[in-house]
Amino acid sequence: MELTDWRQLSDRGPDLVLCLDFPGGRAAAGFAELADGVAADACFLHFRQVGDGPLAACVDRWADELLATGRPVRAVLGYCAGTAMATRLADAIAAAGPPPMVLLFDAVSTTNGSLATQFVSALESNARHLTADELADARDLSEQLVETYPDDLPRIAAALTDRYDRLIRAVADRLSVHEFLRQELTGTFTAYLDYLLLASEGGFDMRTTTPLFLCSPGYEPPVEGARTITLDIGHADLLRAPYVHELVADLLTGEHPW
Repeated sequence: MELTDWRQLSDRGPDLVLCLDFPGGRAAAGFAELADGVAADACFLHFRQVGDGPLAACVDRWADELLATGRPVRAVLGYCAGTAMATRLADAIAAAGPPPMVLLFDAVSTTNGSLATQFVSALESNARHLTADELADARDLSEQLVETYPDDLPRIAAALTDRYDRLIRAVADRLSVHEFLRQELTGTFTAYLDYLLLASEGGFDMRTTTPLFLCSPGYEPPVEGARTITLDIGHADLLRAPYVHELVADLLTGEHPW
């Protein structure tokens, strides 16, 4: 199956299960672990780099490509910020056929505060190579941006990306890091903020079905009265835990009531 916007994680059946999460590497488990562990006769796909928005245009493009395969979409899965895009894609798929199952893992909304938090977290991972003043100034910048431009997420993201690039350049000079690696670091961070900005255009109000929220400790559905299963599994291990794999398999096969 040749697809432009999707890569295959596993293929054990005709039905499609779509997975939306940041496609870059991170410490937490990803959908590759879940696809490998779920015993269901389905083909798991993960979307590639999101590209340019707006989200509505992206969703239409993704849905058109998937529908052109002629294979039914059994479920749409989202993780963290990707959940707000999974709902929109599921609605687009349902416009042309039966609504798919929608499973949202540790759903969160992208806000000005979450952009700032991701910026600070990314810099703190390089804290030993930055001065105390550089870190303090970066934290101050993130707080000022949130306060000054509370509703202008693109402006906040652009300013944070610029500061991140300047600080990584400083680190690269101190450590004699190759220019290619420096560009990779900045490029990954920029791609992540672009992904979060696209996710910020989504939401959790659905036209065609009711999503099921799967939550680890410390996470609550971003909407009241949501259908929820709370799991005693940490956020980082949510997609690799065998119990979650069994639960998802039971949901996909109908063993667990949907």
